[in-house]
Amino acid sequence: MEKKVMPVIMVSQEKALFFGKKFRRIAFLLRNVSPGLDSSLLEGGINIPGVDYLAAGILISFMLAILLLLVGVLLALVAAQRGLLTTQLLSILSLLVIVVPAVYFVYFANYPKLQAAKRKAGIDEKVVFAIREIMIKVGSGVPIFNALLDVSNGDYGIVSAEFKVAVEEIQSGVSQEEALTRLSRRVPSPSLRRSIDILVNSIKSGSDVHGTLILINDMLIKKQQSDMRTYAAELTPLSMMYMLISVVLPSLGMSVFIILGSIAHFDVLYIIYILPPFLLMFEIFFMGMIGSRRPAVGV
Repeated sequence: MEKKVMPVIMVSQEKALFFGKKFRRIAFLLRNVSPGLDSSLLEGGINIPGVDYLAAGILISFMLAILLLLVGVLLALVAAQRGLLTTQLLSILSLLVIVVPAVYFVYFANYPKLQAAKRKAGIDEKVVFAIREIMIKVGSGVPIFNALLDVSNGDYGIVSAEFKVAVEEIQSGVSQEEALTRLSRRVPSPSLRRSIDILVNSIKSGSDVHGTLILINDMLIKKQQSDMRTYAAELTPLSMMYMLISVVLPSLGMSVFIILGSIAHFDVLYIIYILPPFLLMFEIFFMGMIGSRRPAVGV
């Protein structure tokens, strides 16, 4: 099993999977927390059944709740001895015992989707170069299997790793078409999945594989160029929003607040204190949004 394929805490993932089997019934009832979990696990490169994965998450969340409960009881006892125990403090401690494990479980259940998205970005960045190498090798007379073998040994990141699995399956006796079909099913990238499906259909029909690879290569390049144009079009309104909030609001906005404050006789000092943290959070949020929207391209 792969290392660090689950966001486990306090215990190793092997122990979490082993002892988590006792929670399989609860995991089966909670499977709707993350729809399509099995496919997300497959696309995220996590070779664990969905029910077992959720059961491990339930186990760790339960352990986290017990740990927080013990810490909360200890804090409550210390506060009671010092005369600081209040209803509000008990409410906050009780809320932490419930909310923190629940938030962790939701994150645990959706972690495979995050991994699948990360793998998709890594594949989309290298898929054009990998397909282009196969196209060149096949066009020069190299058998398709040898071309796949060269790509699996190449420096194409996740793409090379997936092709290596397919090559090992072919060497173990699986047909070339079946191994490529399995590859298509487990990758999260629609571009690579569609390219493999077209290649498999070409091999099965006995048509010109090299010509098909040329069409696939052109299709991938046009797709990535289209994604970049779409991304560039999205940047225009986003940049206007950035200028409005980070430039116009601090300058003209403060002037307006000062004028209104002098008229309405309220202290604008609080706004001056609040504005810098707000702008900092906005900068962090904006940079994260821009980075997440940028398409992973290799052209």
